[in-house]
Amino acid sequence: MRILLDTNIFIPLEDSSIEIDEKLAELNRLVSGKHQLLIHPATSLDINRDKDAARKARSLSRLAKYSELEFPPELNSDLEETLFGAPRNDNDTVDNNILFSLHKNCVHWLVTEDAGIHKKAKRINQEERVLTVDQTIRALSEEDKEHVNLYPNIQDVPCHTLDLSDIIFDSLRDGYSDFDNWYRNQCSKTGRCAWTWLDDEKIQAICIYKTEENPIVNIDNQALPGKVLKLCTFKVIKLGYKIGELLLKQAFNYVIENKHRYVYVTVEPEKHNFLEELLQDYGFYRFGVDKNGRDLVYVKDFPAKPPKTNDDPLEYSIKYYPYIKLENNSVFLVPIQPQYHKVLFPELEKQPDLFSSEAVSAGNAIKQAYICKSPAKSISPGDILFFYRTTDDKAITTYGVVDQFHIEEDPDKIFQWVSKRTVYSMDEIKEMSNKEVKVILFRIIRHLNESVPYHHLLKTGIVKGPIQSITKLDNKIASKLLNEVGINDSTLFN
Repeated sequence: MRILLDTNIFIPLEDSSIEIDEKLAELNRLVSGKHQLLIHPATSLDINRDKDAARKARSLSRLAKYSELEFPPELNSDLEETLFGAPRNDNDTVDNNILFSLHKNCVHWLVTEDAGIHKKAKRINQEERVLTVDQTIRALSEEDKEHVNLYPNIQDVPCHTLDLSDIIFDSLRDGYSDFDNWYRNQCSKTGRCAWTWLDDEKIQAICIYKTEENPIVNIDNQALPGKVLKLCTFKVIKLGYKIGELLLKQAFNYVIENKHRYVYVTVEPEKHNFLEELLQDYGFYRFGVDKNGRDLVYVKDFPAKPPKTNDDPLEYSIKYYPYIKLENNSVFLVPIQPQYHKVLFPELEKQPDLFSSEAVSAGNAIKQAYICKSPAKSISPGDILFFYRTTDDKAITTYGVVDQFHIEEDPDKIFQWVSKRTVYSMDEIKEMSNKEVKVILFRIIRHLNESVPYHHLLKTGIVKGPIQSITKLDNKIASKLLNEVGINDSTLFN
């Protein structure tokens, strides 16, 4: 693969040369003999504008180790404004030209720590190909490995059981004045709980939460009516593994199970751009500034029944998860072999001990990818997928909504789309790509309360024979299936 490194990989927001050099060394080790790291010609121009002479010299010395992208595509001002909006300054112009090279398929991936570029990439449907350094390292380090469960249990624990000397609390102290007293008085003593994710016996991610009733959440004295979940503290220090997404999924499940009406979180502006992007990508919207007039308030709705809106089916499912919308979108049955079903939906494999102190896992993250050789060629964003586990269970277990659909033959091109979402190894992709492969990027909506077995699908006329490839259902059969799986009350029909 050809991987383009953005300017800010070489110039950090805070000058931490050791960390940068370590990560670049790791990237070089992972790509050696397999992939190619490139820089855009505009990057050296950007760095040369740096007024800090010492930092500029260090950055240029790093830059000298990489080849330039030859003959990058030209981006005229009209097209630039259409794709990305009018540039505000020279840095914007450089960013836009670098991202345009990805858009024109000069490279497979763009690696950047710039949240603004990630946001622009989403605008042109290239967000799956724009990675952070940590995501890139994780994807490349896993490409030759067998399947591993990257998403161990999210534990639900009382705050008073956590050790304040853990390294994650050091990072939180930077954002709170008198953090320890706040934690002891507002979290431990009040009985709050936290979802945590541990690695090497250290907390790598934490979400402290509490339930409120009719809270006034912003400076305009606006309340969120009813039962509301507040995510009081949200922090991930091990990046690149979608743990933030996993914590949100845990929160969403909690809200649904406990019949909350909203979930909200406050974010310090201009300091947590990636967190803001994450929240918006999962249906949160900005709801003013908090009561102290400092932090931004982000809210996500969980209405009691599917609201009637003009949103397209994909946007609807993001805003009002777990509800779905059927109007001009299609419904598909997707057969999936047990070994891949286990990878995508590991939580369905767990048989928890009712008397165990272990908290439940959220399983895999919401965004996933599925690749297959089905003849289907007309899957679109917003289409609904019902996953049918073949061979052993022979039943529909799960449903989701399509984000993107691609048809590819080149294994590098397939890997560029799926690497942020799944643990398909490059060897598996190469094995499948001797002819065109269908790449389905989707969001998990829910697992069915009860799976629907093949014999019942046959008996009710939903299928007429074995489910061997992706099957599009006509409107009548689709309506019958929604009734049989018991989600009519979670669906808005046109």
